[in-house]
Order: sequence, then structure tokens, then C-alpha cells
Amino acid sequence: MNPTKEQDVVNAKNKLSELKSIYMTSIAQYIEHDRRSTNNGLSELLACQKTGNEYFNYAEEFVGNSDLLGAHNSSFWAQGFAEDCAEILNSMPAHFKLLQDGFSKANSQAANLVSPGRTAYANMQRMVYKYLTKSESNKIKSVFLKSNLPIYGFNNQAREFMSKKLQTILSFSFGVVFVVVMLVISFIQPIPSSFQYSVFRTVLALAGAGAVAVFPGFIEVKFGSWLRAGGALAVFVVLYFYNPALPNTEINSNSIAESSNSLHTNTIGSNSIDFSHK
Repeated sequence: MNPTKEQDVVNAKNKLSELKSIYMTSIAQYIEHDRRSTNNGLSELLACQKTGNEYFNYAEEFVGNSDLLGAHNSSFWAQGFAEDCAEILNSMPAHFKLLQDGFSKANSQAANLVSPGRTAYANMQRMVYKYLTKSESNKIKSVFLKSNLPIYGFNNQAREFMSKKLQTILSFSFGVVFVVVMLVISFIQPIPSSFQYSVFRTVLALAGAGAVAVFPGFIEVKFGSWLRAGGALAVFVVLYFYNPALPNTEINSNSIAESSNSLHTNTIGSNSIDFSHK
């Protein structure tokens, strides 16, 4: 059974919880080793760095992926995940300080290389800035500044080359215009050829998908084991693959062909009869 988009989001959150648990375990092991052992515990520290990076990076990627899955359309979900992002960001200053102190203690040159890049974790920062209060966002930002951590996401919000409102208007306008065009063509050419039918079906499917862009609700279509579509794409799939007009068109075309052949035969027969009378 293929997972739905909502299940994809839930599975990703479960994976995030699993990575957090592994990260916390590695920290506990490092602290326990540091308390009991006299050596530098470099291997345990590297484990902390590795598991921490996996945890933070997965959360960062999940912010972008969850938007593609449509999760950001739910304000309730977005608010909850923004709060999760805030907790993750709040844990980062202590994480990087632990690494810097540990590598310095081990006399390792890696102490100067553990700081993240200038645009690191920008997605989570934007999420917090957008959905949490300004005071909460500024509080995390100030902690990052004091810890010399990047704040690119707090200062630079995501740019939309085309707003969702404009996308919806253009999609709906395109859909309505071409639906009207197809209605006009259906009266001009009521019995299209097979090639014309294929073209009309494709255009109508695209137009229908665009026309439903403004309608609320969600639809998901599964076509065998190789296609799963939702939203406007699902409407396109329904109109393209489940259009019942093709059998009728074939029947009408066959009927016309048979009628034409019959008419042609009768005409020849009539001519031969007339000719014999002459």
C-alpha cells in the first residue's frame, strides 16, 4: 500500500524523532566517557558531531520537503513544526560549544572547523520567523549572534518569484479559457478524428486541472502501482485516463463509416439499375 502525502509527513517526523534519540544517546556516552576516562574521548566526540549533523540536517531538509508535500498549507501543522524547529535551533549553541570545547581539549585542529556555514539552517530559521512570535524569533536570533552562529534565515526570508495567489489566478484563468474553447470546438467538430481526439483530451485535462485550482478540498488518485497524484494533477489524471468520450467517438466513427459504405453501395447499385433500364 502506497503512503499518502500526510503519511509521508508523519513518517518524516518519526524519522526526525529517531535521529534525535540517537543524537542524545551519543551525547550521553560522550559525557559519561569524559567523566570516567582520562583520555580525550575523541571518538565519542566525533560520534556526537556525526549524529548531531544528521539530526540537524534532516530537520533542515524536512522543512523544504514538507512544503513540497503540501504540509505548509495546514496552519496547525506549520505552527507545530515551527515550534519543533525553535527547540532544535535552541539546542544548537550548546551543541557547537560542546564540539569546540571537546576538540580544543583534545588539541585537535577540528576545533576551528566545527562552525556551520553562513547560510546553514536558514530553512528552520525562516520557519520560526514566519510562524512564531517576533519576541521568540528575536530571542533565538540573539543567542545565535552571541554564539557566532549564522542568522541568514532570520534576516532573509524566502523569495517567491510568483505568489501563490497569482499562480492560482493564472491557473484558473488558463483553465476557464481553454474549457470554453473546447466547448466551442465540440460544436464545430462534434466527431473528431483519433488524432484530434488525443489533442482535445490532453488540452481538456490540462484546462480542467487549472480550473479546479481555486476550489477547496483535496483529491488523491492512484493509477496502478506507478502513479499517485493529488490536487490539480489528480484532476488531470482523471480527465486524461478516465474520459468516457473515446468509446462513443469510436462508435460514432464506425457508424458513420458503415453508413458511408452502405450509401456508396446503394449508389453503385442504383446506377447499375438505371443503366440497365437505359
